[in-house]
Amino acid sequence: MPPRTFEVDLPVLRLAALVFSVWGLLSGCTGPTYSYSKAGAEGADFRQDSYACVQEPRLSGGASGTPMIVGGRTDGKREAKLYRMCMEANGWTAEAPR
Repeated sequence: MPPRTFEVDLPVLRLAALVFSVWGLLSGCTGPTYSYSKAGAEGADFRQDSYACVQEPRLSGGASGTPMIVGGRTDGKREAKLYRMCMEANGWTAEAPR
């Protein structure tokens, strides 16, 4: 019986390697998703505080104290930490996933 030979389709193999690499890189960029709770708060309260906390890292007081838009992107992990700190400062409790 002759030995088995396998033909590999290189474009498919390259595509699979690319997809796996991108998936690996992107999965390392995501952090835990927190849920937030606050006694007596409703959905509208969460939306209002959440919106304000999303906007906060994008605004800077500047030398004059007048808010201005900060150019460029910030680090995603840093933004997530600032968001969580802002929500907690507004009385929300962050609950990490189990």
